[in-house]
Amino acid sequence: MKLLKYFFFIIILVICIVFINQLNELNTVVNASGENVAVLIKFPYLSTIEKFDNGIKVWEAVILSLSIGVFIGFLIALFQIISQKSEIISLKSKLRRLTNELDGLRNQSIEDDIDLEDEIDNSINL
Repeated sequence: MKLLKYFFFIIILVICIVFINQLNELNTVVNASGENVAVLIKFPYLSTIEKFDNGIKVWEAVILSLSIGVFIGFLIALFQIISQKSEIISLKSKLRRLTNELDGLRNQSIEDDIDLEDEIDNSINL
């Protein structure tokens, strides 16, 4: 089963590489001097960095967006796992305390000083 899952992931990875390659080819234009120039995308806060003044290529923008999304999803999943682990730990400690209390109540002896009295109603004639 794991082998099939790994093959599936490899197939998806190859498809993504082919898609990005075709995306790069489709987003190149021929300028007036006859050379191929890639279409550039400018991001609002990324353009303040000197290296990205003119923008970044389309395939770089797609990979950057996907990478940021994966990183944010990883952080959200990490926080959820940590909160669930802490909840499990607290529930286990509560279960342990309740189990100890139940065992203590089971082992407690019953007092023999119980007085049972029968009340007979004398007003009833047999």
